[in-house]
Parts: sequence; structure tokens; C-alpha cells
Amino acid sequence: MLTPKQNLLETLKLDGKPDRLVNQFQPFSIIMNDPVQIFTRGNRKKGSTTKDQWGTEIVWPEDQFAAMPHITPSNKVLPDITRWRDYVKVPDLVSACSNSGLWEPAIKSALGVNREQYLVTGFMGTGVFEQLHYLMGFEDTLANMLMEPDAMWELIEVIGDFRYAYLKLLVDNLKPDVILSHDDWGSKTNLFMRPDTWRELIKPQYKKIYTYAKANGVLIMHHADSFLEPIVEDMVELGIDIWQGVLPQNDIRKIQNQLKGRMTLMGGIDAAIVDWPGATEETIRAEARRACREYGSGGFIPSLTYGGPGSIFPDADRLISEEIEKFNRR
Repeated sequence: MLTPKQNLLETLKLDGKPDRLVNQFQPFSIIMNDPVQIFTRGNRKKGSTTKDQWGTEIVWPEDQFAAMPHITPSNKVLPDITRWRDYVKVPDLVSACSNSGLWEPAIKSALGVNREQYLVTGFMGTGVFEQLHYLMGFEDTLANMLMEPDAMWELIEVIGDFRYAYLKLLVDNLKPDVILSHDDWGSKTNLFMRPDTWRELIKPQYKKIYTYAKANGVLIMHHADSFLEPIVEDMVELGIDIWQGVLPQNDIRKIQNQLKGRMTLMGGIDAAIVDWPGATEETIRAEARRACREYGSGGFIPSLTYGGPGSIFPDADRLISEEIEKFNRR
């Protein structure tokens, strides 16, 4: 029987021979205590309202599962894209996170991973597009792409450089096997922008960022729980090994037939069906079985579509993993 790591690597190969479906995030040991993670997201505390390093208000109510940006007309960091240099103060990531002593806890965590069995995984939240709407809100972000493309391109390049520095610090210091990189580019039913707009403004930043990871032998797992059918070939071009978070609102079978293993799809289990208080055990198990049965051949990892392991209601994740194991045994 292959180890979780070996099985994952076989799943990624065009001619691979995995001996079972990968079970959600089982092969990935995600390191969350690196200094870049702490610097960029360490302000997020349950029950608090804080500001991140860019000045965006982040709220995390006691009764909610996660923190979210809270942008209003009065508190948005960037009210005028044509004057972005006056408003946006880019955090000095390199100065804040380059001291080797700051990396010791994360390196120790990585050294504690059995790399024969699992893959050390670095985490990068808040991608390029997400950083834009953290600064100015969704409406301004999308309107400015159409109305002020030159100013937006300037700002996007600056954010892309920040993101590149983030990845480079992780790769150079943590030496991960995988990078789990977040950036949602669409809703459940469509891209947030025309594909050509995404190709013009967003794609070049990820070409720069992911090229460095690939040059250093690091696998790319890109999280986007979005409808991204129109740009899957672009994602392959960017070197993305795993599209994590693929919603079943995408035609997953069609995409599998199109890609023929050139990019692995991870997700397919609809959280709206399985992860809410009214979801019965049979409903959860049936949705997990459906995903395994419908997509379980040809570069697929069954999983909830969230950007990390676990579910809001703990039984959902447990039952899904059990059902994947049952499917594998059958």
C-alpha cells in the first residue's frame, strides 16, 4: 500500500498509478506558524475587530467560523484608485520576516513531519485579487478594472510583488514540498470578471509567483472555491498542480476529459449540502459517495471545497473521510 505522500504523487502524474483516492487533505501537513503567516494574519482573533498590516478592518464575531474583511465607504483603505499611492502603504514583508530566528518555530514544525509519509505544506492566504477587494471592496475593484485599468495595473503589480516576496520567503526558509495558495476568482456560477480581463491583470502576477516555486521543485495547490471553467487551461499554464476547492457547479467531468490529468482537481463535495445543522448523516455520506463515484477516475481528490482541512460542523468532515475510505475499500 502506498503512503499518503506516494499516493498523492501518483495521482498527480499523467501516467500515475495511485492505489486509492486521496482522502481530502490527508497527505498534506500544513505549517501555520511561519513568521509571514503571523505578520500578515496574526491579528485575526475570534471575538475581535482588528486591522491587518494593510489597514483593512477584519472582523471575527464570536459566533462565526472565521474572520472576514469588513469594508465600508467610511473605512475602506483605498477610496480613489487614481491616488492609490497616497492611500496604500505596502507592508515591508522582507524586513519584518527575514530574521532567521523568526523561522525557527516553523522549521521545527517542518522537521517534525515524516516526509516519507506526508508533504510539508506552506500556506498563503489572501491572494492578489482578494487583496484588491480587501483594500477597496468588491464593487470598486470590479468597476476600477473597467474604468481605471492603468491605475489598477500599477496597484496589481505592487500587490503581485508583495505576493512574490511572500512565496519566496516561504520557499527559501521553510523548504516546503507544496504551497497552498489562496485566491478566489469567481462566484459559484461565474468568474468575477471576463476571462480576458483576468488574463490581462491577474494571470501575469501568478506567472511570476508560481514560476519561482516550480523552479525550486515546489508543487502548487491553488485554492479557489469558484466557477473557473473558462480559465482551466490558463491555470495549467501557470503550473498549478492541484486546483483545490473545485465546486461541483463546474462541469468536473468535462474538465477532467479536457485536461486528461494535466491538473488534478480537488473538491467536488458541496458544502451547502453537507455542512449545515440540518444535514443528516445519510445526506453527508451520499454526497461524498456521489463525488467519489462521478469524478473518481482521472486526476481527482474528493474533498470539501474549503481552503483547508475540516468543516464548520465537525461531524461533516469525519463522515466524509469515512465514506471516502469505504469507497476505497470497495
